[in-house]
Amino acid sequence: VYSVAFSPDGHTLASASGDHTARLWNVGDPSHPRPLATLANHSDIVYSIAFSPDGHTLATASADNTTRLWDIHDLHHPSPLGVLTGHESSVNGVTFSPDAHTLATASADNTARLWDISDLHHPSPLGALTGHASSVKSVTFSSDGHTLATASADGTARLWETNVDSVTTRICQTTPTITPGEWNQYLPDLPYQPPCPRAT
Repeated sequence: VYSVAFSPDGHTLASASGDHTARLWNVGDPSHPRPLATLANHSDIVYSIAFSPDGHTLATASADNTTRLWDIHDLHHPSPLGVLTGHESSVNGVTFSPDAHTLATASADNTARLWDISDLHHPSPLGALTGHASSVKSVTFSSDGHTLATASADGTARLWETNVDSVTTRICQTTPTITPGEWNQYLPDLPYQPPCPRAT
């Protein structure tokens, strides 16, 4: 079991496993957890799992290079929604933005990605974050949703300003600020990300 997450109301636990499944558990009585449902559409290890802020949607991230969304209004009978494809390697982490309109994913392809999930059946890509030099292991949004943090096997965590609406996102480097010359010296194979404008 690689990852667990509580629902917002604390009554349900979700687990992600190397058996290619995710599972939902009733933990209203923590001394006697009861199985609710098994989600079995992935074809490889499920590494990460996350509930939406309202608890009605679940996201699962897998070594099959995909992230899946699930309708869990009926905890005994979850139904598949959209599938997010685009990463070129395992998806290691997944998280919802506080407003639940955006999903962020972290991948072994050295990138994190943002997705518009305002239509849960047809999620669409917003942008890729391409500053890390190794596998991105984890992603999380700040409480206001304006900043994303990514953690990588390259030994760094990075902060990204994310101004997201229904169709666009702006991605830029916040800390540290790297000049184009330094970027080309140390990260010659990656596209340069300009610094975020300072708020006035």
